[in-house]
Amino acid sequence: MERNVKNYFTKSTISNIITVCTAVLLYIGVSNIDMVKNVLGNIYGIISPFVVAFVLAFLLNTPVKWFEANVFKKVKGKRALSIFSAYIITALVIGVLAVLVAPQVRDSIVNIINSIPEYIRQITTLLEQLTTQYHWDPKFVETVTETMSSAFKSLSATVLNLIPQLFNASVSLGSLVIDLFMAVIASIYMLATKERLRFQLKKILYSYLKEKRADRIIEIGVLTNEMFSKFIIGKIIDSIIIGILCFIGTMFIYSPYAILLGVIVGVTNIIPFFGPFIGAIPSILILLMVSPWDALIFAIFVLALQQFDGNILGPKILGDSTGLAPIWVLVSITIGGGLFGFVGMVAGVPTFAVLYSLISQNMDKRLAAKKIEADRDKLILTPKGEKTEDEPNS
Repeated sequence: MERNVKNYFTKSTISNIITVCTAVLLYIGVSNIDMVKNVLGNIYGIISPFVVAFVLAFLLNTPVKWFEANVFKKVKGKRALSIFSAYIITALVIGVLAVLVAPQVRDSIVNIINSIPEYIRQITTLLEQLTTQYHWDPKFVETVTETMSSAFKSLSATVLNLIPQLFNASVSLGSLVIDLFMAVIASIYMLATKERLRFQLKKILYSYLKEKRADRIIEIGVLTNEMFSKFIIGKIIDSIIIGILCFIGTMFIYSPYAILLGVIVGVTNIIPFFGPFIGAIPSILILLMVSPWDALIFAIFVLALQQFDGNILGPKILGDSTGLAPIWVLVSITIGGGLFGFVGMVAGVPTFAVLYSLISQNMDKRLAAKKIEADRDKLILTPKGEKTEDEPNS
């Protein structure tokens, strides 16, 4: 009887049972998607301080390592001093942004909203003049004016509702401060004991998994960390430089919205490929309401700035951090943005780069097992020691 039970529960049978159970769970989850979202939202609300802590630790790990290797190399307690220095610099940067940049950005947005009626009046006057000169249908002008007025009112209401949430921390201040404090403390602990945490993770992997599988998971973790570190940190540095250069250049155009435009271009530049266009379009529209000539000069300046970033600054900072062809960058941004918005557009590229690298390694291993050598755009087949060339279709 025992032998029959053992023979029945083979690896294939267990695998099929797991597959069926997974499919059933997925069906239940999709059928009750709202409940799943609520459950996941509640779980995230509980663990969010630790998620923020991990992100902080990940972003600050690079400057901490730099301080350890270059500034406090021969000083006792260099880890603590490096963490302290990294957090002090981060706090100073956030303080400068909060005190100097954020109020001016807010004032610029409010000023634009308050000026909208005047902009609508000017556009209406221009349309009336064109109607008289070129005999346009007056109903067309009236329709355009009403559409613009309705759109601007909706936009103004949306932005005015968002401004208090963006610039005033009075809502849920206590909970926010507590969560942020917990995140900072947890991130400091992660940075201070990262070697120990890494050892504990390895201990868990090698305790419950086969050695070969544990080795593979660690290899994937190292690859993921390398891809994300190079890309995310490099892209942030690149975008800060571009934002500052945009602010300085816009100052020469005598724009009253230099800081606002610098922030828009700098933040959107974090998004690969689409970032320059996403940032340039609203900036040009803002300047069009002030001066079409300034908008034209700014458009030329941004085009030159993005050429400088794409051909000189970006490659200098990022190098070939992902190894992805432009088409795969486009695919990763589109999918990531569609699933997770802004965060997905930024994280989609390194995530896709990791998957691309793993798939490439797997394909190379399979080709080697079949004695097929990939040489650029050719596959060299050697099944019986005789070489023939096979051109791929794509």
